Amino acid sequence: MATITQKHIVEAIIAGNGEYGSDEDGWDPPVVKIVQYNNMFDGKLAWGLIYEHEDLNRYHNSGACLNPTTIWERK
Repeated sequence: MATITQKHIVEAIIAGNGEYGSDEDGWDPPVVKIVQYNNMFDGKLAWGLIYEHEDLNRYHNSGACLNPTTIWERK
């Protein structure tokens, strides 16, 4: 799972319609969905990044992700 804890990166990915950085920077393919959830260890907010080839419900079906909510999907 690609999980991040920095909101400014989530905002940049959304502003870039799923892209952040470039392939030359070694960045992954575009994100197609972002799920916000509370981490099961400390309850803090985290964001799960889902790429095109991945299960779109992976964070919704995980016991480690509390209160999962889709906050963005690529158009």
